[in-house]
Amino acid sequence: MALWGVVGFTGCDDNDDVTNLPEVIENAFNDKFPDATWVEWERKAGYYVAEFRQDGMDVEAWYDNQGSWRMTESDFGRNLTLLPQAVQTTFQSSGYSQWTVDDIDKYECPDKTFYLIEVKKAGQRDRKLFYSQDGLLLKDVEDKENDDVLPTISF
Repeated sequence: MALWGVVGFTGCDDNDDVTNLPEVIENAFNDKFPDATWVEWERKAGYYVAEFRQDGMDVEAWYDNQGSWRMTESDFGRNLTLLPQAVQTTFQSSGYSQWTVDDIDKYECPDKTFYLIEVKKAGQRDRKLFYSQDGLLLKDVEDKENDDVLPTISF
């Protein structure tokens, strides 16, 4: 397994590098992401998390202790054009369209797919905007330090 040698992911203090990955998790990951490169494993919030590159994008895949895939996060950077048209349209017609886009991520879970657009504006608190695939705004919350999206998220 290749080790990630480029700074690209920011970790929290409670994250631990994985030096002995359980075989069931490694096999599940390799089956789901056979084209992944630059793979590095961590423990976050009780999950095994693979950070890797796929199709030119930074991706994280989350697995529970039994090797079940729980979530994939794909980093779109600030590229709104990677979003489904419905999400682009809803965002562009919102009051946040004039704010600066700080980051965009796609989240895929066994039971849902959603998008997160993080925005900021001078003099305002940063916001996290969660959208469904069809452009429905699911949640609008203040962006706080260390409030990562976990596989258990609900709307």
